[in-house]
Amino acid sequence: MKNQLFTILILLLIVNVNLILSCPEYPTPIDIDQNDPLLVKAYAQVDELIQKKMKENRILSFIATIVYQDQIVWSKTYGNVDPLDPKSPPLTLDNNVRIASITKVFTDLMMYQLRDKGVISLDDPISKYYPEFSVRDLYNTKREISFRELASHQSGLPREVPCDFNLLPTDNCTEEVIIENLSKTFLILPQYKQTHYSNLGIALLGRTLAKAAKTNYEKYIFEKILEPLGMLNSSFSYEKVKDHMAIGVDLYPNGTYTHAGILELGWGTPMGGLFSTARDMSKFMSFWMNENPDVLDSSSVQEALSPIALVNDGQTAYGTPFEMYYDSVNSIWMKSKAGALDGYRSQMALVRPLKLGMFFSSLMYISSPDVFTRDAMKIIIPVYEALLLEKNSKPQNMNPEEGDQHKRHHPDQIPDQELVGQYADNEGGVFVVDNSTGYLLANFGDNNNYNVSHFSFDFPHVKRIQLVNTDPYECVFVEDGSNYELVYFNFGEKQSVQVMGQTMYLISKNPNDPLPSTSLNLKPNKRLNI
Repeated sequence: MKNQLFTILILLLIVNVNLILSCPEYPTPIDIDQNDPLLVKAYAQVDELIQKKMKENRILSFIATIVYQDQIVWSKTYGNVDPLDPKSPPLTLDNNVRIASITKVFTDLMMYQLRDKGVISLDDPISKYYPEFSVRDLYNTKREISFRELASHQSGLPREVPCDFNLLPTDNCTEEVIIENLSKTFLILPQYKQTHYSNLGIALLGRTLAKAAKTNYEKYIFEKILEPLGMLNSSFSYEKVKDHMAIGVDLYPNGTYTHAGILELGWGTPMGGLFSTARDMSKFMSFWMNENPDVLDSSSVQEALSPIALVNDGQTAYGTPFEMYYDSVNSIWMKSKAGALDGYRSQMALVRPLKLGMFFSSLMYISSPDVFTRDAMKIIIPVYEALLLEKNSKPQNMNPEEGDQHKRHHPDQIPDQELVGQYADNEGGVFVVDNSTGYLLANFGDNNNYNVSHFSFDFPHVKRIQLVNTDPYECVFVEDGSNYELVYFNFGEKQSVQVMGQTMYLISKNPNDPLPSTSLNLKPNKRLNI
C-alpha cells in the first residue's frame, strides 16, 4: 500500500516544475492501460466503497458504471432485477431504471438545440410561445420568465407542478387544469433572487419548447437526442420498457421492503419521466465529454456545462441544469445531475477535463447528497491523473483542429529555435522566448513564465501562450484575460512578434542577454488594463 502511494506521488512530481500551474491544469486524456495495477486497485476500492454504502443504507440492488473517454472501463451490478426475489435474474447494465430528474438534462439539451437552430432565444419570454401560461407576481418585476431562467432554476417558480403528484398521468391533471392552477399560484421569489430548484420550471420549459418547435416533447427527445446518440433502450413509455425494468423498492421505517409503484408523469414528464439503462446513460455521458456536432455544437456544450449561479458555500454552483461541486482535494469541478423517485435514486457525474464519467443507480430511494459518486471520484481521479502524467501528457491546448492533423497536408512547421530571442518595442515593453529548459517558455521581462505551445498546423507562425507560474497573482486574478493569449511571429525583413496588441522587434537571439535599459519590466497588459 505504502509503495503504491509513493509511486503515485512520484508520478505527480515527474513533470517539469515549469509546467505545474498554480491555476489547476489537467493532463490530456489519452488511451491508458486499463489493466494497470493502480487502476485495478482503484476499481476494487470503488467496488468496496459501493458494497459498504449498500450495507449502510440497506440497498439490495445497485448498478455502477465508469466511463473514460467513450468507453465503459468498469462496471458492476449488485443484486437482482427484483431485489425482493432472489430467484429473479441478476441485474444487468441493460435493465431499465427511472433516471428521474436526470431527465432535466435532456430537456435543457433540447433548449440549446432549438436555440442553435434559431427557433428560440434563451431570453425569450415563454409567454411568446405559451400565451396560456400565467402566474401571480407580487414583486413588480417587468421582465417575464425566460427559457434561461427556467433551465437554471432562477425563475422564482414554486418547486412542484400544482396538481397532485399521483394524479399527473390522469385526466385530473391535464394541461388545461395545470395552467388554470398556475394562474392562481404566486411566484415565491423574483428572478435571480436565489437558486430555487423547480420541477415545475423544467416541466414548463419542456412543454414550452415543444410548442416553439411545433412538435411533441417526447417525440422530439427521441428523434433528436436519444436516437442520434444510440440510446435506443431509453423511453418515456413504461409499456415499452416494462419487460426489461429493474424493480425499485421502498424501505419502511420498521425495516420492511415493498415494491415501489411506477406512475408516469403526464404533463410533468420533462422534469423526470425518462426510463433508461446504464449502458444508454454511458453513451449520454460520453456525448457530454467528447461532444457530437450532429447533436450539439461544441460551444453550446461548453455553455451548457458552465455555471449560472454560485451557491453561498462557494463550492457548489447551478448550471443548465447541471449541479456542480468543486472537489478541493483534487482541485477539479464535478458536473453532475441526480434523480430520485419512489424506488430509485440515480446519479450521473462528469469530470470533463479528464473525460471521466460515472452513472450509479440504487434500486431504492436513499436520502444522501449524492449516490456515492463524490467518494468514488476521490478514489479514481488521482490515479488517472498520475497515469496520464506518467505518459507525459501535456496540458490541453484547446486546439480547434485536434484529431484532424493527420488527415490533410499542412505547411512546414517552424523549429522552436527560430522563435527564441528577445523582442522589444520603443516604449520599454519586452517579450522573451527561451527553450533552455527543453520547453518553449516566454515572459514579459518579469518572473511570470508562459508556456508557448501549438495553435494550428495551418498557421505555424501563430502560437498560444499560457501562464504557468502565477506568483504573486492568485488564480482568480489571472482569469482577467492576460493568462491565455496568441502570439503572431513575423519572419519578414525584420523579425517581430505581435502579442496582446503590441508589436515588438527582435533585438537579440540570446534570451539571456541583459534586458534593454529602457525596459520598464512591465507586462503589456498591465499598461493596457482598462
